[in-house]
Amino acid sequence: MTYSGSPNSYFRQLPDLDYPSLANNRTSAYDYQTVKNIFKRAVIRNDIFDEVTAFTKYSIQGNERPDQLAYVFYKDSGLDWVILTTNNIVHLRDEWPMGSQDFATYINEKYTDQELSNIHHYETEVLRNSRGQLMQPEGLKVPAGHSITFIDNGVLRTESKIKQVTFLEHETNLNDAKRDIKILREGYLTAFLEDFNNIMTYQESSQYINDNLKKTENPRLISP
Repeated sequence: MTYSGSPNSYFRQLPDLDYPSLANNRTSAYDYQTVKNIFKRAVIRNDIFDEVTAFTKYSIQGNERPDQLAYVFYKDSGLDWVILTTNNIVHLRDEWPMGSQDFATYINEKYTDQELSNIHHYETEVLRNSRGQLMQPEGLKVPAGHSITFIDNGVLRTESKIKQVTFLEHETNLNDAKRDIKILREGYLTAFLEDFNNIMTYQESSQYINDNLKKTENPRLISP
């Protein structure tokens, strides 16, 4: 998701390619058209990525979008792609949490009311012995008849402590799990943008035209 109104928008900064024209009205095999090189991709430098203090943990609220968060944290909605890159999000539709209206539409198109109330799976709940020691963590997927046997103060105990998770709860949990992201702190933003600019700058080669443009080979001009 990018916004062309900002000079920092992702696609504005991608370098160009002179690509062999696919137009039906081309006049020769030498015709090229200039397109953005979408194969170039920003990455976070390892020393920044590994620096815990470089990031702020954040939970996406309601219908918040990447451009809104970029404005809040960087005062520039066009830096939404920094938010996405920081969290390795490539497919926004699948990897960003849906807002309430989109989620309701998705659920209603995928399930009937009856299906939503059906059991999707079972999960463990926290189980401790009489001394407070953890015997079973929560959130593990288990069969319906799951139980755990352990010795408690010399007594053999068998406990079944699980809960049902409906299809609606399962889908809600999947969507909510996408809400926890990390935000690159503003103090590291300049270094990240400089690295991005270096990645997007072409190095001299047989295809090099300038720092922002290179020409791909035209297969119609290559001798067999």
